[in-house]
Amino acid sequence: MDELNVPETALTPIKGEEKLLAAIAHFSIFFLPIILPLIIWLFERNKEDFSEFVLFQAKQAILYQIAVWVLFFGLGLFLFIFSYLLVGLLFLPTLLVLYFLALGYAAYGGIQCLLGENFQYLFLGEKLRELRI
Repeated sequence: MDELNVPETALTPIKGEEKLLAAIAHFSIFFLPIILPLIIWLFERNKEDFSEFVLFQAKQAILYQIAVWVLFFGLGLFLFIFSYLLVGLLFLPTLLVLYFLALGYAAYGGIQCLLGENFQYLFLGEKLRELRI
């Protein structure tokens, strides 16, 4: 297999426990955002037989959840102040729709992990792989 330059971890089938941990990292956006994926990442990183799949999914979940909370807190504050002063609460429903779409995308990631797929968020997953964080 060295001829194909395929990493060893790509050839290893993903176990049920790995799928579940990776999915929980993504689903945690609903109940313990940022904290639970961080715990999963720290726990998995310190294991002797750690899973690259779980580590990557947990890192993605941490960064995605931070981005969602920062973005929506900032946008929400901006929209609330300016829309309330200028045009009423017109833009707040749009913010809520975008927020629910962000939650749905995280849930989609969790479902893909449960199915054993190597899920990547758009842009974020590619950057994580490029930077090897």
